[in-house]
Amino acid sequence: MQKKLTILFLICSGVHFSGFSQSLNVDFLFNPGFTLETEYLAPSVTDDSLDFQLSKTNFRFTQPLKTKLGIDLKDFNLKKMDAKASQLFLEYHLNVIQPNMSNGNSFETLYKGGVGLTAITASVRKGIWIYSANIYGLENESTLSESFTPNFQGYLLNIKTKNLKTFYFYGGGFLVQQGRLIPFPLLGIKTKLTRKLRFEVVAPVYLRLNYRMSKKVSIDGIVGYNGINTVYRQGSAINGSDESIYLRQLKTCLSLNAKLGKRYKFKLDVGYSSLQKLYAWGNSSGQRLSASPFIGVAVNYNFGKSVFGNFMTKGS
Repeated sequence: MQKKLTILFLICSGVHFSGFSQSLNVDFLFNPGFTLETEYLAPSVTDDSLDFQLSKTNFRFTQPLKTKLGIDLKDFNLKKMDAKASQLFLEYHLNVIQPNMSNGNSFETLYKGGVGLTAITASVRKGIWIYSANIYGLENESTLSESFTPNFQGYLLNIKTKNLKTFYFYGGGFLVQQGRLIPFPLLGIKTKLTRKLRFEVVAPVYLRLNYRMSKKVSIDGIVGYNGINTVYRQGSAINGSDESIYLRQLKTCLSLNAKLGKRYKFKLDVGYSSLQKLYAWGNSSGQRLSASPFIGVAVNYNFGKSVFGNFMTKGS
């Protein structure tokens, strides 16, 4: 019976949610600890024949705060429909974003730092619920003192299944970015096609095909649209002086995921970014960019204190 409950929790570990505004990754709930990742986008050519390139370095620290179990593994019976568990996580993150234009335009280094709370509850009767709230700042050295603007992101998600093979998730959230409110839906489905092959689709544009080569190695084929990536900050929409610039892109990549020992995970992304565009709020034209390759690397050290991650380990 424990293994059946493990399967219920297992589906969350690979679910990635994406909306127009942002990509939301809940994998950290199952791997609380330290994560360091970096990504490099090769130079892209603008309509004015200028080169634009972008590199990002992200550091995340996730700490489980509170755990509650209503599961008696000794006498557990799936038919009782009352097995449940919950856990609360505190997350700190710091991102360094380094855009560059070949004509010497002042694209200063951006710093994104914030703190968030995420709760996950799971029961056989009510399914899995995820609640998240995150507040952060995204500034350069000039705007930090002249026009600092707090941002907020929150979402609510429910995951359901009837046959432990196909899972449906739905919910919604909103982003407050530089004083603008941006709601986004969270709708999707994940299904097991074969013993080693899984498929996932999330509205509006996110597709993932996962192939499990072994218990420690898997490969993903991913297509995802990322609508808001800040690359230049100036002013704020709150006082009507926002001149920030954002990047849109459709990213297609192959991702290698590997467990290294008991505590470490490694991820390598190699892909292509297309339909790229630099734009400002209210500017329908913007500056189009040519497609270009990108590469990303991430390393995670797992504290091993996730209730749901521990269930997966025991049931594997």
